[in-house]
Parts: sequence; C-alpha cells; structure tokens
Amino acid sequence: MPRHDPVTASLYRAVLLRDKGCILAKIQADHVCRDRWGYPHAPTDLAKLTIEHVHDGYGLMGRRAPSDMAHCLALCFGANVGVPSKAQRAMMRAYLRAVEG
Repeated sequence: MPRHDPVTASLYRAVLLRDKGCILAKIQADHVCRDRWGYPHAPTDLAKLTIEHVHDGYGLMGRRAPSDMAHCLALCFGANVGVPSKAQRAMMRAYLRAVEG
C-alpha cells in the first residue's frame, strides 16, 4: 500500500537539524538511547535516529499524524519502537508546541 504522506528526505534532515538529538533523552533524564540491535549510543548520533509522528491530541489511534515539522520529532530506534507513555507523549507535544509555535 503506497504512503500518501511520506517522510521525505528533506523533512527527515530538517527534523534532525532542529532537534539535534533524541527528544526523549532531552525530556527524560534516565532515557538511554539504543539502536536497532539494542546497543546504547549517544543521543546526538543523528545517523541512528528515526522520525516519530506525534498527534495533537488523543483519540486518534490507528491514524498517523501528518508528516510535517509540527508533528514529527527525532527519537532513537529504541524509543520509537517502544510505546511511549501518556506522560512521554504529553512531553513530546509540549516540545513540538515550544519549537514550532
């Protein structure tokens, strides 16, 4: 099934340049960034980061947020594969509001 709203290479680069590292490591002091094999890495290792889509609110399960700067942020593979808690999602939303207005 084709994606109608892909993460383009330019969006990927723009998000990484804006965030400069794994957002979860910035907002949660005890977070350890991990790559796809489970090995720890520096939160600022941009080559190992992925893009996470964050909805504006609740009740949108099963639908991905838009692929734009207001809804995407950088996370390590370990954080992106795991299910963020409600508190983590709230912190991610607050971060996006702060950097995107």
